[in-house]
Amino acid sequence: MTLPTPILASAFVLAGAALVALRSAAFTATRRSMVKVRSDRRRPAGSR
Repeated sequence: MTLPTPILASAFVLAGAALVALRSAAFTATRRSMVKVRSDRRRPAGSR
């Protein structure tokens, strides 16, 4: 029964790749929101 071993290995690799992609997506989302907050703070409240 050598068939399940490559399937298990590829499943672990796939899960690791998905985790890395999810982490990078979350990182870019937080960085974007931080940049948005910074730009909103820089703008004076009274100016239109």
